[in-house]
Amino acid sequence: MRISALSLLAVLPLAAVTCKSRAPAADDAGPAVLGARDLSPARRPPPLRSPHPPTPPLPDLPALADHEAPATVPPGSDLSGHPCRAVWTGADVAPLACARALLFGSADAGGDGARVLVPRSLLARDPSVLPAVIDHRHEGSEGAVRNQSFAPACTAFATAAAVDHELLRWNPRATAVSVMEIWARYHSPVVGSSLSANVGQLLGREAAWPFNPAEASAWVACSEYPKPPRFGCSKPVDDARVTRLEQSPEGVFTEAEYLGPPDVAVLQAKIAAGQDVVLAMELPTSFVPRGRPGARYVPHYARSAGPDAGHALLLAGYARLPHGVYFLAHNSWGPGWGDGGYAWLHEKTVTTWGHETVVIDADPSDEAEATRGKRSRGETTCEGELVPDSITGNCAPACPDHSPRHGDVCAVAGQCPASYVNLTGACVLAAPTAQGKDPSTGIAWTCGPGGCSYELPRASDPTCTGAVCKASCPAPDFHVATMGKSLACVE
Repeated sequence: MRISALSLLAVLPLAAVTCKSRAPAADDAGPAVLGARDLSPARRPPPLRSPHPPTPPLPDLPALADHEAPATVPPGSDLSGHPCRAVWTGADVAPLACARALLFGSADAGGDGARVLVPRSLLARDPSVLPAVIDHRHEGSEGAVRNQSFAPACTAFATAAAVDHELLRWNPRATAVSVMEIWARYHSPVVGSSLSANVGQLLGREAAWPFNPAEASAWVACSEYPKPPRFGCSKPVDDARVTRLEQSPEGVFTEAEYLGPPDVAVLQAKIAAGQDVVLAMELPTSFVPRGRPGARYVPHYARSAGPDAGHALLLAGYARLPHGVYFLAHNSWGPGWGDGGYAWLHEKTVTTWGHETVVIDADPSDEAEATRGKRSRGETTCEGELVPDSITGNCAPACPDHSPRHGDVCAVAGQCPASYVNLTGACVLAAPTAQGKDPSTGIAWTCGPGGCSYELPRASDPTCTGAVCKASCPAPDFHVATMGKSLACVE
C-alpha cells in the first residue's frame, strides 16, 4: 500500500511568508502589501484513496543483554587493500568510507541545510502519540536494495536509497535513480562529499546508467588506495553521460536537513512522519545480522574498527519495545544481508556509534504524476487574525481546529485514526495542538492537527520586509525552518 508515497511531506519550500498589518515605519524597506484574501468557507478534504494501513506487528527482538555474540571475521579474510579498510558482511568483504569525524558536512553546510527555527524542546509532538512501530517497507515507499560490491561508495548508495524513498512518496510509479550519476559528482570515499556535490542536482534513472563497481572504483584517486587496484584508479569520469542523464531526469535532489548526532526521539518523529534518515556510523570489523528470519538484528558491539572509517546506511523504520527502541537499517550490501537487505539496530548501537543523521528531500520531475502540492510564496500582508494558507499563501481564517488551511482545505475529525489527519486524501501524522512563544527569538505559533501558523520577527525571517511576518506549515511538516536565504517547512 502506497499511502506515504501519495501524501506525506518532507522538506518543502514555504508556501507564503506574510507581513503582519501595521503602519509603515519611516525606515521600512518598502510599504506593506495586502495579500490576496480568501474569506470563503473552507473545503472538506478529498475522500481517502484507500484505508489507512494498520500498524505492523512488533518484531520479536531481544533485550540488549540477550543479544547473540557478534560474528567473527573468518580466517583469511582480507580487510585491507581498500582506501579506508573494510568490514565482513557475513558473506563477503565490503569497503568502508573514510571518516573525517564521520560527518556529511553539517559543520561546513553554512546556509545550505534546513534548520528549525523553534527548538523541538518547545514545539514537538508528545512521543506517546507516535505509533509503536513504523516500517516503510509496508507502505511501499522503499526502493530496491542495492549492492555496492567492492566500490567504496556507501555514501552514494545511502543517498540514492534516500532519494528513491522520497520520490516514491510523491509518485508511486517513480523508478530508482542512478548511483553512478550521484557517485560521479564526487567519487571520493570521504563521507562529507556526497551531499554537497549533489544537492540541487537533477538525477537520472538507474536503468540509464546501471551501477558498475569496477568503473566506479576506478574513478577514485590513486592516492586513496594503499596500492593501485587491478581495475585502475584516477580514471576520468564520463561527464558526457552525466549530462545525458540530466536531460531526462527522474527527480531533483532539493535539500538536506542536518540533524546532528542521533537523537532517539527525533529519529522516531522523523520516521513516523514518513521520512527515511541517513546515518553515518562507525562499524566493527564484522557487521553481521543475527536472530530469526523477519527479525534479524545486528548485535551491539563494544568496539569499532576505528574512528577514521565508517559506513553510511538508511534508517527506514523503528520499533518501540519495553527493552528499548530498535531502528530498521536499509543497507547497501545486497538482499542476502539480513532480511532482504534490512536489519534492526538497537538504540544503544545507533547512539553509541552513530556520528551524524541527515534527512534528504527530493521531488519527482514529472509534475503530472507527482502528488506533492506545489506551494506559492510571496511577500503579502494578512490582516488581523487571518493566516496564510499553507499551499496557496492566500490570507484566510484559520480552520476550526486552529490549523492553517491547506489548499483551502480544513481537516474533518473522524476520517483517520487517532493522531492522524486527512488533508490530501490520505492520513498523515497530525501536528500537535499547541500555542506558544519562544522567549529567545520572539517567534509565536498556533497549531492544530492540520499544521501550524507562525508569527516571526524580522530577524528570524530572511525575506521579511516588515516588523513581524507570518508563515504556515502543514502536517506532518509543521516546523518552520530556514533553508539558505528563505524559509521551509520540515518535520
